[in-house]
Amino acid sequence: MSLVYNKTPLLRQFFPGKNLPQLFLKYECLQPSGSFKSRGIGNLILKNAMRIQKIGERRAHVFASSGGNAGFAAATACQRLSLPCTVVVPTATKTRMVEKIRNTGAKVIVNGAHWKEADQHLKKTVMSQIDLKTTEPIYVHPFDNPDIWEGHATLVDEIMETLNSQKIQTENVKGIVCSVGGGGLYNGIMQGLEKHGLAEKIPIVGVETRGCHVLNTSLNLNKQIEFEKITSIATSLGTASISKQTFELAKKYNTRSVVVDDSKVIETCLKYTRDFNMVAEPACGAALHLAYNVDILEKALGHSLTPNDVILVIACGGSSNTLKDLEDTLVTLNSKSIPSPPEYWIPSQVLKKTHIKQL
Repeated sequence: MSLVYNKTPLLRQFFPGKNLPQLFLKYECLQPSGSFKSRGIGNLILKNAMRIQKIGERRAHVFASSGGNAGFAAATACQRLSLPCTVVVPTATKTRMVEKIRNTGAKVIVNGAHWKEADQHLKKTVMSQIDLKTTEPIYVHPFDNPDIWEGHATLVDEIMETLNSQKIQTENVKGIVCSVGGGGLYNGIMQGLEKHGLAEKIPIVGVETRGCHVLNTSLNLNKQIEFEKITSIATSLGTASISKQTFELAKKYNTRSVVVDDSKVIETCLKYTRDFNMVAEPACGAALHLAYNVDILEKALGHSLTPNDVILVIACGGSSNTLKDLEDTLVTLNSKSIPSPPEYWIPSQVLKKTHIKQL
């Protein structure tokens, strides 16, 4: 058991419908910060804090930039390890999340319209004022760091342990569904699958919300791109870019990509709350949407699924939304009444409307 993250259950869950595959959810909402971010970000902070403590010359101070959940994970880990922590979040981050981060004892600075601007302010302004004679900074990127991926990979170790204990053959696992933002979770899952020799045997279905579907657009154009801005309401998931590692792994292992509209994700989150008495934020609801819509999952995988098949859904968690937030957001989205294209591919007319730039 780690100091900074919890071992979480992988449980079979029953969704509405007939002749469905066996759907297992990995409940990352039970992490100290409420999301999977505790694994990777906690691992990065713990490894570096131990290194700095061993040298004994300076004191560690954690500096994180985040849309919300990554910053909360950093702050929660620092609370556990008694480390000072400074988090910069953009103005799009909900006040409730800002207060949750502050309540851990961390310092929170609100600056920038989106994560990238918050990150630039952290590195160029906040961290430039550090007294390097007494303080050694630990910079925490929300997703692009090998130590983060290493932490997230522990999720696969736990999955394998559960499958073995329940005598479920890996041959019956037909896919893993996970939400994709910048790619930290995805990279960790792939690293874990590689470790267990399953990267080419179990396909990953990465789900994004429209407006921050950077991976999907990159795969469609066959080149890594960056959005000038994101328009999705899944602010804790949304980022204008993905890591280079994510793009390369997605191509190497033929990762399937699905894009879901904001309104449908919110509807799924509300269904999930009604059915299971748990609140899921949109970043998590993107993956849950495929558990409610197996037909989309089958189209992404390219084959039908039977009741003997097993699908693993990473319920990645998150702490940025309340039930009222979800209900209010759905009302706002429905008032716009914008027609949307199919969920499992991005037609050319949508790509033309997406503000992108090649990296």
